[in-house]
Amino acid sequence: MKLLLVLAATLVAAMPPIQTVIPQAPEMIVLKFSCGKQESGGHMIRSVQEPDPPMNEPIHIDMSKKEEPQEIKNRRDLAERRADMRAAEINAALSNQKSRTVYFYHLEVRNTSTKVVKSFAWAYQPGDSPDPSDRQFFCLVKAKPSESKEFDLFTPLAPSRVVDASKAGDKPKENSIGSIVINKIEYMDGSVWKRPGWNPATFTADATGKVATGKCIGL
Repeated sequence: MKLLLVLAATLVAAMPPIQTVIPQAPEMIVLKFSCGKQESGGHMIRSVQEPDPPMNEPIHIDMSKKEEPQEIKNRRDLAERRADMRAAEINAALSNQKSRTVYFYHLEVRNTSTKVVKSFAWAYQPGDSPDPSDRQFFCLVKAKPSESKEFDLFTPLAPSRVVDASKAGDKPKENSIGSIVINKIEYMDGSVWKRPGWNPATFTADATGKVATGKCIGL
């Protein structure tokens, strides 16, 4: 009996450990991607007495009563003048503000693995090869096997941190040349795929912990 137990223990010890095969390529494909920019200028705040556009004559409605004391009328007129002056000050301040550039990114991906995706990190690579200046993004998502998900991001972050001075005035074209690189995929079962050479410290746990499902953050 002891001999059988020793033999069984020897056979178990001799068995090679089960290894998990990690795919070299990410089990996620990019179906669509586009990016561009738009200018957002200041907004005008109009007085309540003048709700119409400047090209139209404002409509004034007399809410006073004929038998109303003159003191009450004077108070109302003073309040209206103060409101008009305040609106004019706000409009003047907003008109001096420079328009802001907002960049948009549209991404559609599909989970090609047999596991549920919890989150993934990706980068937009405008050039032919990876560069430290490429924009990095992290998205939180619950994507089942073979399921596709879309993301729309609006951010002040330009597609690249490096600006060519000779092309500083040019607008990035939608569907411009570039590629999407999947850097990391985290699954619901706790397993993780990471692209070789990618720095996992790119996104801190504090930053990723604030992302809601279906949303993304960028660096």
